[in-house]
Amino acid sequence: MTYSIVAYDGLKGLLGVGVVSGSLAVGSRVPWAKAGVAAVATQAYTNPVLGRRVIEYVSRGMGVGEAVKLALSEDPSPQLRQLIAVDSTGKTVAFSGSEVPAPYEAITKEGYACAGNLLSSPAVVKEMCKAFESTSGRLSERIISALEAGHEAGGDRRGDRSAAILVVGEHPEFGLDFDAILNLRVDYSEEPVSELRKLYDLWLTTSGYAV
Repeated sequence: MTYSIVAYDGLKGLLGVGVVSGSLAVGSRVPWAKAGVAAVATQAYTNPVLGRRVIEYVSRGMGVGEAVKLALSEDPSPQLRQLIAVDSTGKTVAFSGSEVPAPYEAITKEGYACAGNLLSSPAVVKEMCKAFESTSGRLSERIISALEAGHEAGGDRRGDRSAAILVVGEHPEFGLDFDAILNLRVDYSEEPVSELRKLYDLWLTTSGYAV
């Protein structure tokens, strides 16, 4: 019961995930990413194992579409899942099971994908895509802008209560040994999207990283 975006920045070699939900601590189970491999958002009746498996299969050389198909074939209840993924070439894939809470939507474009379920309306996902495409600059800024647009369009039908952003790549200090360059979470708030923006703005002024 969540809306999310996965995205790739080919110029900087970055992969990112942004997510908002009416559930508690969405950042603990929906966003998955590994530098140089893929980014995944696994949601609806969330099976977090799907995120790990898709990344594992892509890292073995499997195409992202094939990886998603294989991971879902191993899930005992794929009809309950919604999943979007992007790999390190910008290829995207989306899946929405037949029992995903409605209304739901999923849109794939080259380099990014957006999806949501139990939405106030399908316009949430469409507005996320518009915001991502119309925002320039850092991948992280574009992801945050997409989440803000989804929230403004109505967000989760139950009300938004948690949010997260994860961006991975070659870390300026630690290389690929620690690839989570940006990893921020709001586990519970009446206004999680605005709180995530506050954390993000603070991170920009203190980290010195440009992602």
